[in-house]
Amino acid sequence: MEAGDRMRQGSRKSYHHGDLRNALLKAALALVRDRRSTHFTLHDVSERVGVTQSAIYRHFADLDDLLSTLCRNGFDAFAEALRQATAGNPDPWQRLRALVRAHLRFAISNPDYFRIMFDSGLANRRENIARAQPTFQLLVDTIAEIDGTAEHAFERAVAIMAAGHGLAALMLSGQLGGILNKPDRAARLEETVTTLIEQGLAGLNREASAKPREKGRSSR
Repeated sequence: MEAGDRMRQGSRKSYHHGDLRNALLKAALALVRDRRSTHFTLHDVSERVGVTQSAIYRHFADLDDLLSTLCRNGFDAFAEALRQATAGNPDPWQRLRALVRAHLRFAISNPDYFRIMFDSGLANRRENIARAQPTFQLLVDTIAEIDGTAEHAFERAVAIMAAGHGLAALMLSGQLGGILNKPDRAARLEETVTTLIEQGLAGLNREASAKPREKGRSSR
């Protein structure tokens, strides 16, 4: 018996106690990280784990089902990172900065989850929306608290998320060179984005608060 056959046989024996599901999830996550994509097959997953492809179907209906599970796990981890970043802070401006930073740092630390959550389209599946929505709602609520109204909170949250998400995507794609290996430069970019977001939101608030005064003067 060849070494590869012995290893696969040993792997199959080790999964009789119910840990195959977790092994499949870990293998798929590793494939996403290695290939920087969700474009692979169940056969690729089964080969990495060392089981037959038919064994996967006892735990997942298909590759989308497997990746969709990872998508939910990713949003759970993301939500926890956001909660930890903002816990116990009564200042909404500080919480906003913490949310932007947590978004960037989660993406950089978890590129595999980030790609599954935001680049695969799986977040739009019905079973995943409930996991994804609270992470965005936290940003919406923070902006509404800063503004003193929820009137424009959704649109502003989308714009802020796009800025943070865009920087994360540029970093992970390599389009900014080897910036992930240059912590000082990455930190400066993070600071620049968060500062621009704060200044932009503050400017919108100043503009909104000035409008009633302008109306009052014009009516005299």
